[in-house]
Amino acid sequence: MFYKFRKSLALRRFYHLIRGILDTPPMPVVAAPLAFVSMVSNADVQMYLLSMKACYRRIGRGKIVAIIDRDMPQKSRALLAHHFPGIEFQILEDIDVGPCQRGGTWERVIYMVRRSREEYAIQIDCDTLAFGPDLSEVLECIRDNRSFTLSGGERDLVDMPEAAVRARKINHPHVTMAIESRFDEYPNATGLRYVRGSSGFAGFAKGGFNLDRLEEFHAVIKGWFPDRYTEWGTEQIASNFAISNAPDGMVLPFPKYANFVPHDDTSKSEFLHFIGTYRFDGDYFANAGRRVITELHGN
Repeated sequence: MFYKFRKSLALRRFYHLIRGILDTPPMPVVAAPLAFVSMVSNADVQMYLLSMKACYRRIGRGKIVAIIDRDMPQKSRALLAHHFPGIEFQILEDIDVGPCQRGGTWERVIYMVRRSREEYAIQIDCDTLAFGPDLSEVLECIRDNRSFTLSGGERDLVDMPEAAVRARKINHPHVTMAIESRFDEYPNATGLRYVRGSSGFAGFAKGGFNLDRLEEFHAVIKGWFPDRYTEWGTEQIASNFAISNAPDGMVLPFPKYANFVPHDDTSKSEFLHFIGTYRFDGDYFANAGRRVITELHGN
């Protein structure tokens, strides 16, 4: 209970510090064969405005898609539509998951793979922030139709048997480590690649990965762990698998693009993913966000 109270206070402080995002000018959607896709919970609207505006200012074009719960209040939808004229809303519950599981954000990775059949698609979480001068590597990936992922601790793609060796060395009980540790058993594992990336920021090249392969991946891990496959985190390894096995998939350069960890040197970072464990530590997210808000006002 005390943890939840502290978390609530931290969130309220964060939203108070970045309240200026609500006064920034609208950012109209500029049509392009590119889509930015985010899951936006009812509680994350203000955080999403900051994240999406920071990124979109640097990319400058592309459709904007918010995956929302059916019960998102109309007031919140109107706020998003005001700040992003032309935004698309996709109801989470309406995403067809086929034979894959519902929940654990699997709807998102399924949507990303489907969307990328027709155009380049970028998954961007609400707790990410682009605050550096450019996202040139991302722009190059879009131009070259090359999939990418944010580093989740590793910076190189390896074959799946090697990924299994690395996971077994870590020897952690989390379901993601348990699954990765069996990757040498995956069908045709030696011809497949993997990287422990982060689905918080990931680019899906047009035609780079198909739904049949995603459904096969889900079936394999379900067979391995019939009692655990629905645990939180399996969607992230599915995203990693999809990016790694798209033609010429890559990991964005670290530490320019990184997960935020307190006390790490962020002096060379320009894009950070503020994962839940450390999201509000030291007000770093909020203070970087306030600089972005100043930028959005044209100052």
